[in-house]
Amino acid sequence: MQWYEIFILSILEMIAILLVWSKLNNQLNIYRIRSFCVIIFLAAMAVTFNMYNVNLGFLINFIVLCITVMILFKVPVKTTILQFLTVLIIFSSIQFLFTFILSYLANPMDYSLINGLIVNIATLIVCIIIYKYIIFARLQKYFAKYGNYVITIVINIAGILLLLMYMWAMNKDFVWNYIVYLVAAIVIWEGLNLFFLYQSVRIKEQQKMIYIHEKYMPFLKDMVHEVRQKQHDFKNHLNALYGLAQIEDDQQAKKEIKQYLDTVIEGIKSTDQLLNIKEPILTAIIYSKKFLAKEKGISFNIEFQGEIPQYPLEKHELVELLGNLLDNAIEAAEDSSVERAKIFLTLGKEENYSMIEVKNTGGSIQQKHMDRMFERGFSTKKGKHQGYGLYNVKQIVDYYQGTIELSFDGGCTVFKILF
Repeated sequence: MQWYEIFILSILEMIAILLVWSKLNNQLNIYRIRSFCVIIFLAAMAVTFNMYNVNLGFLINFIVLCITVMILFKVPVKTTILQFLTVLIIFSSIQFLFTFILSYLANPMDYSLINGLIVNIATLIVCIIIYKYIIFARLQKYFAKYGNYVITIVINIAGILLLLMYMWAMNKDFVWNYIVYLVAAIVIWEGLNLFFLYQSVRIKEQQKMIYIHEKYMPFLKDMVHEVRQKQHDFKNHLNALYGLAQIEDDQQAKKEIKQYLDTVIEGIKSTDQLLNIKEPILTAIIYSKKFLAKEKGISFNIEFQGEIPQYPLEKHELVELLGNLLDNAIEAAEDSSVERAKIFLTLGKEENYSMIEVKNTGGSIQQKHMDRMFERGFSTKKGKHQGYGLYNVKQIVDYYQGTIELSFDGGCTVFKILF
């Protein structure tokens, strides 16, 4: 093929790749002039590699593309590689699919400028449709939630596609003639990897559920035992009330009975509130943190704002989110100089949103720390395991398209989450 033919085909490919990539990273879409320069530069490189018969020219082109994106668009290395491999899978799968279709229609079956234009233009049209109408927000959330699993699958699929590209660079006619078998192999490989990802995610979530039940079910049993103990004490309370009712002075009797009932009601109020929660796991996590706060001399108050909603989270995610928020609140309240440390947990509805609010008397947070509270690994405390609690909370909230707000109210630190 002539140099200008290679140049045209390369431009079409680079445009398609950057269109899909811009859906994963908005930075590429903002700097359109830079993107245009990258396309021209990489197309020129492709022509040069073809003139000198560099078989791995396509791979060098991809490496240069990634380096260029990192430098020009200031994208982190890990993010660049993961996004590029994802884009490569999408782009290559589309391109090989059209090559497969054309292999049935083309006569003779060989690689030419016309066939190349048909495949690349068709691929570009699909990439434009993806750019215009497909939303990759869910894909990005999977990256955040199941990082290691997704990375493994992406590398596996991208690896087989890069191998096929190498075969194409070495012998285009061979790939063209056996495209049916090669595409079938790609489909099978991608299907197996996606099935592996699905099974791995299911196993991971089941393991989390088992861990949660093993950790928090004993607290639920303790609460049930506490309720039974209070029921057993009701007979004694009734006897005490009966005795108070025998006081001859009616006013004095009413006063004594009221004081006694206030004491009894206050004692069972918090347990009664927990019994109103229909989700046992939620009850268990709150009861366990309340027990921990009590051990540290911290007052733990629960409030319901309307009916307790069904939160759009998996059980293990709800435990992780609420557990981290309450752990942070307990630590902050314990370390504060407030004479009577308090924690307030509010569950319910705010307008049309499901709400979780955790407030503690831990004092305010420095402004320089506020901007980094949800960063991975950041913590105001020392320790190699610090700095992941709020980061994990933020990941869960973002995955379900919720919002998390950090504010201060009367000397209290407030975290409010809305779904």
